[in-house]
Amino acid sequence: MADPAESQTGGYAAEILAVLTADPDRTVLHRDGEPVSAGEFADSVAGAVQVLRGLGVGPGSMVGILVAPNSPGMLGARYAAHLLGAAVCYLGTTNPGSAKRLLPIEGQLGILRDTGATVLFTDAENASRAHELAELLTGSLVLTGFGVDVPQAVPVTPVPAAGLGDPAEAQVAVDEQDVAVVMFTSGSTGRPKGIQMSNRAWESIVRTNRNSMLEADHPRMLITTPLSHTVGPMADAVLLSRGVVVLHEEFEPGAVLREVAEHRITRTFMATENLYRLLDHPDARTADLNTLRVLIYAGSAAAPARLADAVETFGTRLFQAYGASEGGPITNLNPFEHLEPRLRSSVGRPFPGVEVKVCDPETGAETKIGDTGEVWFRSPHVMDCYWGEPELTAKVLSDGWVRTGDIGRLDEEGYLYLVDRMADVVKTKGVKVHPAVVEREILTLPGVAHAAVFGVRDADNIEHLHAAVVLQPGARTTVEQIRAHVTEALSAVHAPEQIAVLDELPLNSAGKPDKPRLRALRTVI
Repeated sequence: MADPAESQTGGYAAEILAVLTADPDRTVLHRDGEPVSAGEFADSVAGAVQVLRGLGVGPGSMVGILVAPNSPGMLGARYAAHLLGAAVCYLGTTNPGSAKRLLPIEGQLGILRDTGATVLFTDAENASRAHELAELLTGSLVLTGFGVDVPQAVPVTPVPAAGLGDPAEAQVAVDEQDVAVVMFTSGSTGRPKGIQMSNRAWESIVRTNRNSMLEADHPRMLITTPLSHTVGPMADAVLLSRGVVVLHEEFEPGAVLREVAEHRITRTFMATENLYRLLDHPDARTADLNTLRVLIYAGSAAAPARLADAVETFGTRLFQAYGASEGGPITNLNPFEHLEPRLRSSVGRPFPGVEVKVCDPETGAETKIGDTGEVWFRSPHVMDCYWGEPELTAKVLSDGWVRTGDIGRLDEEGYLYLVDRMADVVKTKGVKVHPAVVEREILTLPGVAHAAVFGVRDADNIEHLHAAVVLQPGARTTVEQIRAHVTEALSAVHAPEQIAVLDELPLNSAGKPDKPRLRALRTVI
């Protein structure tokens, strides 16, 4: 008998449905302490397919999804739409690092109008907002979903997945270039920026995640970041591998440590800043992590000094991923590479099928090995474009290459080292200072848990170097010690003029320190 997980017919969603129906009694999801069986989940997807098909959803359609964060419906609605050849967009949040910052109704309306969504898939928790959106769009939007009881909504009820016929044939024939997902992230202007991913790109990201899985089979993944962004294809890969997905709405270090032990978690994913938070938790060194094989972190390059502590605490579990919303995974530093101190300042080497080069940011010419420039990459999972923004697309995409806006260099072995974001460079006292370099140096000081360095312009438009730090509990590190250490290690120009000591750093939508908010705080110690 053919392995259903290896079938290529119908794309990844049909393969997942085949895996689910092959063993319906097996638990595949956990949310809020409630297990969901494979059969129960498959039947919910089948019910959604039946209703969406009846509403005319098919290739060329756009389905909006507004359901509870990190609920089974976040996955099931997408699978149902993709089985019918339709595309999806999410309306809950534009924040890939946290579901806390919900998108206001104006932003949600903008996404629905921009994408031309004709169906909005919702649930009981979000039905009221969904109905309000439908009313404002004056009849151009049909509501559907589980447990939905609002006027003119079409409720979804589970039906036997067998009713779809052969699960491998459940998906209609679609062109790999058709749109699969339009993922909205926070734009620098405040207007959400839509990243258009084709079926080809989405399938490629799912396969890359599955192929990089170190567990032989049956992985168990704890998810604490929104399924509408980076971690979504990771969940797909886990389900394809006959695994279990444990869903939490937010990252909380104590809960992560408990869940790893309770659910025998083999892998999890978090922002680099949250890796630091986990490392600083008092139970990090005593928690039962025996089953944990892979602790994936991403979002920003880690400080080597903090990675040294992480290696001592977590051993060969650390897996650093560097990627972009515009093209998925780019490079990785595997667990055993973390044991090499010289490699901890890198973000690893490219994933299979990914090409990376470093170019002059002005001319686009490729630099020599070891020289610093802008990081460019291309891969099978690069986005098609920014939805409805051809000028921005032209600035970022060049003959299949994506300009990341990151400054870095490649060594002779192909390892990539990130220096900073081009937009973050501070020119102070006539010298260009890379904040990330200063941050990494500050984090070598005992007692410093987190650091963010940024530029602040005064009334004369002169830029000054500022910093914000979070100290570990009980630490007595002073601002003067920090400034003196940076001066000695780098130079007096690199020493921040003002340093704020905070209880915690505000994070932006990518899980990185929110430097615009820090500039606004202007807390001086």
